Amino acid sequence: MTTSMPARPAGPYPAIKAELIAQFVLGPGSLHGPEHWQRVEDTAVRLAQAGGRRPGGPHDAARHSGGADSLHGHQAVRLVDRYRTWLGLTATQLQLLQWACKHHASGQTTDEPTVGACWDADRLDLPRVGIQPQARYLSTVAGRAVFPAAAGGRGAPD
Repeated sequence: MTTSMPARPAGPYPAIKAELIAQFVLGPGSLHGPEHWQRVEDTAVRLAQAGGRRPGGPHDAARHSGGADSLHGHQAVRLVDRYRTWLGLTATQLQLLQWACKHHASGQTTDEPTVGACWDADRLDLPRVGIQPQARYLSTVAGRAVFPAAAGGRGAPD
């Protein structure tokens, strides 16, 4: 990870993503890497029906292992803090992003719609690591609506 940041560009997200990829110790081909981040970002935007773009990498960008890595959510919060001025978020939005990153792998659900969309987007991409999502771990109506397709069309395995 670099110790200083370049001047803030007009559009920060490509620069943030490039830095996240450059510092990601598992490499770009990791199951938890940039392709996963992009799928999570795209799915979260669709689930939230939001027009804005947010970086898809912070939640897993601080991973040091492709397997168990219980601290990666806490470490992701440090990345969010590092880019806080670039992200242009309100204090409330920043807190939500930090909380979402910190707890995304805890198995919790939430009624908070933005965090729920982020968590669901990550969980709906679990088939990439051989895990089928379970409806009980999805927070949003939209996430549960696409669940059968994410689970190979088999429906909820609860």
